[in-house]
Amino acid sequence: MSRIVLDVSGEDHQKIKALAALQGKSIKDYVLGKVFSDRADEEEAMVTLQSLLSERIARAELKGSTGKSFSQIADDAIRNRFDR
Repeated sequence: MSRIVLDVSGEDHQKIKALAALQGKSIKDYVLGKVFSDRADEEEAMVTLQSLLSERIARAELKGSTGKSFSQIADDAIRNRFDR
C-alpha cells in the first residue's frame, strides 16, 4: 500500500473533515471520491496514455536497443523537454 501526504492548513483540514462528515464518509474516502469523481476524464487519459506508449514502444522496437540505461533515457527525455 502506498501513502500520499498532503500538508493543509488547520482551517482547510476542518473544512474537508466537515464536508466528509456531511456525506457520511471518512476524509480518505471523501478525498479519493473527489480525485476520481469523473471517470470519463480518467478513462480518456488512460486511452491517450496507452496510445502514446504504444507508439513509443513500436518506434523503439523498430530502432532496436540504444544501449542506454533507463536513467540515461529518462535524463535525455527531461533535458529535451526543457530545451524546447
